[in-house]
Amino acid sequence: MSKYRLFTLEKTQPPTGARTKRWYRYVISNGITEINGSRSGTEKEVKEFVCDCIKHLNRDIKHSNRPHTFRPAYMHYAYEMSL
Repeated sequence: MSKYRLFTLEKTQPPTGARTKRWYRYVISNGITEINGSRSGTEKEVKEFVCDCIKHLNRDIKHSNRPHTFRPAYMHYAYEMSL
């Protein structure tokens, strides 16, 4: 599986009711999956946060001993419990 990388980091409008004015939107991607998020702070603070997330994501992939399989929603426990 490909490693996650920072794909996009851009300044964005703060969410409604936010106390701070500086917000950034980021996209983390491994070429297959994208993780979208937003966070307040300076560009440096947000980039440090995202880089830390990427480090943990890539570490979890590296240390996973089981193959990742994709199952339809109806095969997941949470879906079954909601019926």
